Amino acid sequence: MQSNYLTESYYYSDFEWQIMSIEEGINKKIMNKMFDQLATVINQHSKVFLVRFDVRLYVSSKTNILISKFRNLLNRKIQKKYNCKTGYIWVREQTLTAEHPHYHYAVFLNGHNIRKSFGLKPLIEHVCYLLVNISVYFPDNNSYMIKRDDLASIQQAIYRLSYLAKNQTKGFRAPQTSDYQTSRLKVHLEKL
Repeated sequence: MQSNYLTESYYYSDFEWQIMSIEEGINKKIMNKMFDQLATVINQHSKVFLVRFDVRLYVSSKTNILISKFRNLLNRKIQKKYNCKTGYIWVREQTLTAEHPHYHYAVFLNGHNIRKSFGLKPLIEHVCYLLVNISVYFPDNNSYMIKRDDLASIQQAIYRLSYLAKNQTKGFRAPQTSDYQTSRLKVHLEKL
């Protein structure tokens, strides 16, 4: 794992995972929801393909309506193209000085139906094009193939996803607007 961040231990389901050590801390509620959804997808599929990207808004928004439209459209297009349900998490971030919020987003897909991100990236970009006022950015090392029986692949994804749960830049929103949302795939009893 290469990163500018140090690591720290995080316990989920009585197991120690390494996550990014961020000065402002990690939001445990977001982290646990993320673990729950990832665990559900891994329990459903022996291979899970994860893609992490950012969604930028070019309009001020006190709500998450635009990201909800993005999510709905993206999920329908993924279902049609890859014939699989989408696990996801997005987090809203905005600083006091920023005019527009941005979102960190991750999708978890059946790794037997998709193995590379080259088909998914244009699909995500097309959804942005259809919605106007938003764009997508793919950071380096944005996709991972997670294998159920490969703890190293799960650990690598969790470390990368832990950045989404950072406390910094959260909370600068209207009270009725959420800082995050995850898919609502049913959590199996067996966790990571």
